[in-house]
Amino acid sequence: MTPARERVADALVLALAKVAVGAWVLHQGFTHVSDDDYARTVIAQQLAHAPRLDPSATSWLPLPFWLEGAAMTVAGRTLGVARAVAVVLGAASVAAPYLAMRAAGMRRAAAMVATAVTMALPWNAWLGVATVPEGWVGAVAAAGIVSMDRDVARPWAAAALLAASLSRYEAWPACAVLAALCAWRATHGGARRRELVCAAVALAGPAAWLAWNAHAHGDALHFLARVTTFRRAIGAADVPLGDKLLGYPRALVEETPEVAVLGALGLLGLAARPLRERWRWPALTVLAVVAFLVVGDVRDGAPTHHPARALTAVWWVLAAMGIDALFTRLTLLASGAPLAQIGRRHRSPVWLTAVAATLGAAWCVSLPARWGSSPGRSEAERREPQIARGMELRARGVEGAVVTPCAFEHFALLAAWGAPERATVEPRTGQTPTATCPDVVER
Repeated sequence: MTPARERVADALVLALAKVAVGAWVLHQGFTHVSDDDYARTVIAQQLAHAPRLDPSATSWLPLPFWLEGAAMTVAGRTLGVARAVAVVLGAASVAAPYLAMRAAGMRRAAAMVATAVTMALPWNAWLGVATVPEGWVGAVAAAGIVSMDRDVARPWAAAALLAASLSRYEAWPACAVLAALCAWRATHGGARRRELVCAAVALAGPAAWLAWNAHAHGDALHFLARVTTFRRAIGAADVPLGDKLLGYPRALVEETPEVAVLGALGLLGLAARPLRERWRWPALTVLAVVAFLVVGDVRDGAPTHHPARALTAVWWVLAAMGIDALFTRLTLLASGAPLAQIGRRHRSPVWLTAVAATLGAAWCVSLPARWGSSPGRSEAERREPQIARGMELRARGVEGAVVTPCAFEHFALLAAWGAPERATVEPRTGQTPTATCPDVVER
């Protein structure tokens, strides 16, 4: 099998495994991470009904809505379509970091293991089947980060980060690092024209969004002002400074402890020159992303709920770094090869394979229970009653209704109805959501 076919076959296997993980998670009863999942589905439905350049007209970046809205235009404005889009994009996206790892020089086995481990992390498993249309972004952003220091892959890295930067803000510092790398290469013997084009592509997403906000709202940072205002309105800004400084590092350790361990191994691996040459720019980029999020949290401009959701690209990179370092070090140790021969092919001995298989099996056994502890399962968070009511409105072809929500639970009803333009949404009452929320008066 040629190297190209080998990589295509590997990517297909990984995509099928991702679908299997998603099917298991859904079988366990996962429905959503938060009401944001349904809110974004509603925005995609509105876009399919009345296309516009800025689907949300808020702080949310547009590309995920363009993709989901386009699918809904063809297949219908239903929760089923939203779920299908998430599953397909999530499965397809795992090929990107795998191929980036191979382009960066990782061995086939290490890249396969790193991809399988990261895509099976509970948060990645949940986001891969949530109706929020952006579960694929972390994998694509990570692909750009991992491959940015390879000349042949840098144009693809720029394209990946362009897509990610139009989807999630935490991709923006990665775009800045790639632009800096391109500028450095352009002045140190690289293909000047190509590097400058890559830098322009990497910065195009943030630049376009800033320009759009300046045009549409009179303020290039209008999106940031909206986030800050919302966080302060709901009390999310009233958090001690220490918690803001440690929020994202704590989420990394508590929500994905295996990534924290692998990341530490990866950082230790940077002591070896070959590994350092492969991972110095991705490691710098991860540091920039985490710093960006921490500063945003301190200044009340970071994501409001579930900080782990903003760390998806970080998980991919740290896991790849750690597994690469682990495979390389243990294989060289077992083979007796000198460290200078890092990067050559070595066969792993039977005992090493057995140890790795045992650890991997133990980790896999722990996953179903962790997948089952997903968000959205408490009584206050359950949205089955709202979805059932929305489906009933859809089945009866209700022409219009006045909806008075308690909090944000009404988005599940609207998403299930599939015709949000028919609803007039009144101000929230502020009551704790129950099965009878929201109040719906048909007209």
